[in-house]
Amino acid sequence: MEEFVASNQLDIINESTRTTFLSSRGKSNIDLNITNNQMLAHIQNWDISEEESASDHNIRKFNINLGKVEGNAPDFPEGRFIIKEHQQTEFYEKFHHIASTVFRIEDRGRENEDPDAELDKMFNEKPNIREFMMKLEEAIQTACRETNRNKNTPNPQAKGKTVPWWTTKLKIMRKRMNALRRYQRTMGNEALRESRKTQYTIAKRAVRKEKTRSWKQFCMTSWINPWNEIYKLASNKTRRQR
Repeated sequence: MEEFVASNQLDIINESTRTTFLSSRGKSNIDLNITNNQMLAHIQNWDISEEESASDHNIRKFNINLGKVEGNAPDFPEGRFIIKEHQQTEFYEKFHHIASTVFRIEDRGRENEDPDAELDKMFNEKPNIREFMMKLEEAIQTACRETNRNKNTPNPQAKGKTVPWWTTKLKIMRKRMNALRRYQRTMGNEALRESRKTQYTIAKRAVRKEKTRSWKQFCMTSWINPWNEIYKLASNKTRRQR
């Protein structure tokens, strides 16, 4: 239970010295109230009620403040990051490199050891926990910034939906066709019409080629997880956008 709570960034809000369970066989705090970091700041006056519950389990009561809580709410200045599956390996490598620099693992003469194992050893040496966690958070945030895009930051290269197979070459071809179409409509030249049809055929062939190349690349980089988007597309289990 402790590992589950810690790994999912949850908090236990039981605070009373009284037990939540009492019977003729004994007493314990088997009943827990668990919440996340965002909700924790709004929970107040948690206590065990004196009222009869008609059960071996005591009544737990608390207040929820729906107003704005200042000073207690956790602050995440970096926001949330968009971590794609194919970027996980890059993120781990970047994090290990940054962590080795921040914690000076190479200076400790253990540059050949696994960074995760070395960090675990350093933590078990009972250092200043606050300083250790601040350095660890700094390494994680730096690795996220260098490998992933912040969810709250719009993609400067995208306007609305984008496709992975669109390239600069296709963009230039589209502009050229649009310019040729406008010129042909202005001049009314039939020769330009035939030239535009030829350019359209070439562009259509180039789009088909880029789509095939992009799909092959996606299949090659997604083979690690057999239940990813390829499986969902093949079994028609993708969610339709409304």
